[in-house]
Amino acid sequence: MQKKIYAVRHGRTTGLFLSWADCQKQVTGFPGARFKSFTDATEAWKWLNGEEIAAPKKARAPKKSRPSAKAATPTAPLRPDEDQDFVIYTDGSCLCNPDGPGGWAVVARNVATGEVTELADGNSSTTNNRMELLAAIMALRFAPEGTKVALYTDSQYLKNGITKWIAAWKRRGWKKADGQPVLNQSYWVELDKLYHAHDVTFHWVKGHVGVELNERCDQLAKSQAMKYK
Repeated sequence: MQKKIYAVRHGRTTGLFLSWADCQKQVTGFPGARFKSFTDATEAWKWLNGEEIAAPKKARAPKKSRPSAKAATPTAPLRPDEDQDFVIYTDGSCLCNPDGPGGWAVVARNVATGEVTELADGNSSTTNNRMELLAAIMALRFAPEGTKVALYTDSQYLKNGITKWIAAWKRRGWKKADGQPVLNQSYWVELDKLYHAHDVTFHWVKGHVGVELNERCDQLAKSQAMKYK
């Protein structure tokens, strides 16, 4: 396997790095870090110096008319990552759940350019579920409206809520089946609005099993939570 070269455009130290460990030192916890991996040093230098040529946009077929309400459960196979505009991993953390210090994180890859953007922030008193929801909200705010997004999360609460439960919640006036109010309603309302403004496929990924961008999100979210400890 060809060895990767990591270019850091915005981090503690910018330049080319020969290992992920060295690259990670420059971007971990650095606000707005921007970095990208390459297999060719020349291409890495071009990107680092802002010389890359933007990939041409794919021609899109005319939009078909859609029904007024979006189906909650996908009826077609999930779109592969290479056909997305953005592949985004999100995570939320709370050090003493509930009502403890927490953080959220987003790691977004532009499929056309390969550029990676990291976003993260925290709160002094929150819950894990709120941070998971806020991470997804910030991810979809980052992606331009109308783009195709693959959103990866290790939260079943988040994935099932937006793809399975939310339609019934809205029909019942934001009540659960037992008649109790849906928790975190304001977050769900905002996420639902953003979900319908994009073409999103939600993916669940098991946490803490070595999935690189999921692990990176976990590190960023926890580091934000630690700021309030």
